[in-house]
Amino acid sequence: MKNIKLLTIVILLMITGTACEDKLETKIFSQLTPENFYGSEADFNSAVTTLFNPFTSDWGTEDTGDGTWYPAIYNANNRTYLLRSLLTTDEMENGWDANLEQFNWGPATWQGGNETVYYKIKYVARATSAIDNMSKSTAVPDAIKAKYIAQAKVMRAWLMYVLYDFFGPVNAKTDPATLTSTVIDPRPSDADYTAQIETDLLEAIPDLDDMYNDTEANWGKVSKGVARMLLLKLYMHTKDWAKAEDVGKDIIAMDYSLQADYADIFKNERNHEVIFAVASSTAAPNWYPQHVFPDNYASTPIITRGGGWYGYSMPWDFFDKYETADLRSKNTIISSYKNVDGGTTNRTNGLRGAIPLKYTGISGPGPMYSDDVVIFRLGEVYLSVAEALNEQNKTTEAYTFVNPIRQRAGVGDFSGMTQSQFRDAILDERGRELYAEGSRRQDLIRHGKFISNAVSRGKDADDWEVLFPIPAAVINQSNGIVEQNPGYSGS
Repeated sequence: MKNIKLLTIVILLMITGTACEDKLETKIFSQLTPENFYGSEADFNSAVTTLFNPFTSDWGTEDTGDGTWYPAIYNANNRTYLLRSLLTTDEMENGWDANLEQFNWGPATWQGGNETVYYKIKYVARATSAIDNMSKSTAVPDAIKAKYIAQAKVMRAWLMYVLYDFFGPVNAKTDPATLTSTVIDPRPSDADYTAQIETDLLEAIPDLDDMYNDTEANWGKVSKGVARMLLLKLYMHTKDWAKAEDVGKDIIAMDYSLQADYADIFKNERNHEVIFAVASSTAAPNWYPQHVFPDNYASTPIITRGGGWYGYSMPWDFFDKYETADLRSKNTIISSYKNVDGGTTNRTNGLRGAIPLKYTGISGPGPMYSDDVVIFRLGEVYLSVAEALNEQNKTTEAYTFVNPIRQRAGVGDFSGMTQSQFRDAILDERGRELYAEGSRRQDLIRHGKFISNAVSRGKDADDWEVLFPIPAAVINQSNGIVEQNPGYSGS
């Protein structure tokens, strides 16, 4: 009975906590208060758990406030944050979405209930509501309260970063006083928006546990490692190199460690290289591998299974960035396979691109796998610190962070480069190391090569497409108060 009562309260939190009349979420009609909900640690946990709803590897998720179905942020659907960060770059291609493939998107593209990323702005408001109500509650000890507030702040910052990466600053609700307001706020300045992300993360870190790799029951929760990783992503994005160096070195000083074998990172769940992974299961599976196998696939020494959907492949130009001896390409990417007819298929006879498998520990025919989706890991930290050092004219020190990554891959050390040469080399190295992990779009933009790279591949790309457009419905419903990103018309 107690569990049923709690479930009822949680459902009410989900439905009424951030109900909205339009896509701007201008109102929050909430009757949940510290007095009638936030009365125990279980209530706090339920409130924070709700914020994780978009962070799943499953095909989609039902919005906990209005019931609308959305692709999840880290699913392999080509509408998601993860895949749009891959499919707009040179590391992966598909033919399922001509607008995405050819840079032909606009404010009215991808409209409707399945629009992927922008409408996660609702969860920022929900995090703000949860933080406010937990702060006001007197029903739990301060230490417990601080722990859950810290988790909610990390989730708010993470969602805000995802939105910032795709759209620039958006008018997310971070002030609890505005949650019931019908006034539509304009978009904030870049400085104010990123300062809010940074503040949330810095305030959260002291009250978080270091990591959860060794405690399966808590795996999937945010930790100090996750908060610091988000700070690192933010500082790299804004090119605040000194801060990126410092927080990256803070992560390296923690109890994380590089795996000896690159393939093991994606085989052995909760290994100490992984800082955060979306916990997958048969109920909330990892769909990514099914998307990369050709329909006539039969076997290679890496894996035997049936064909897949062949939605995504790694262009040969990108695959050729790997040196012949590189263990990353040899052991986790398939360039030739035995087909169902007993012959061999490769780039000379029909394989349009390499198969970027990554998760070589999968078993069974698919399409659903329970292998966790790796989002943040120490390998990226090493490469980020190396890049940050180089940008501060510390190229010699930068070698000490990039070369362990190359040594693990079985290729030679970097040495003797100018700052400019190292800058180009680290971009390529990040591509080789972090393929299919969602960093390539950010990396190309940071290096000023996202658009030129797309144009060189024959895409109809324009300078302003380093950001996606704010959805037309949002612009229209705001009567122009919410400004469109430069280069796009408002509707």
